[in-house]
Amino acid sequence: MRRLLLLLGLAVVSGCGDDAGIEGVPWALESGASATFADGTVTGSTGCNRFTAPYTLDGEKLEIGHVAATQMACPPPADKIERDYLAALDRVAAWDRTGDELVLSDADGKELLRFRVLSIEGAWTATSFLQGDAVSSTLLGTEVTAEFGKDGKLTGSAGCNTYHGRYKAENGAISIDALSATEMACTGPAGVMEQEQAYLSALPRAVKYTVEGSRLSLLTAHDTFVATYERAP
Repeated sequence: MRRLLLLLGLAVVSGCGDDAGIEGVPWALESGASATFADGTVTGSTGCNRFTAPYTLDGEKLEIGHVAATQMACPPPADKIERDYLAALDRVAAWDRTGDELVLSDADGKELLRFRVLSIEGAWTATSFLQGDAVSSTLLGTEVTAEFGKDGKLTGSAGCNTYHGRYKAENGAISIDALSATEMACTGPAGVMEQEQAYLSALPRAVKYTVEGSRLSLLTAHDTFVATYERAP
């Protein structure tokens, strides 16, 4: 049984460090491995496969249950990254957070992993978003994008028109507002204008975000998807 003691330290709400809030925060290593703790479950990426596990916390002690992971074959160097990550998780006994950094250590106080809060800054291409009561893929022949700037500006293409607005993202929480778009009418592909309206209407509903590897998810307060993206090349 793999024990994700390491990861639990990521999301602990109470404990050491300058910032106690760890739950709901998207954490990542430079290697691309990630972890997010929320509602007693830790989820994330090993850098290749996705995983999930239950967790409990007792002060500075970390306890995580059996890890369930996908079984996709990982080519080099992702296979080694995954093995090293899971091996490190087995050894974690303590955590310490300072600002945007989380350090996980073994029982002797030796640092094993150093995480940072994941940022959504940069360019993303939408793969699906909330349309009516369901999340649907983008139409074939259209490209919906989002670029989150360091200055809090959100810009992109809604599939036909370009749009811009404002956003604020911190520790897994996000707000998007002041959206406006150009007013060009596109005749194809069929449904492109309805898709555009649905996308722009969905964005302000996002209140949470997660980043796992190259994937960004915007979520509602009830953890339903608003939109999913892949990081643009």
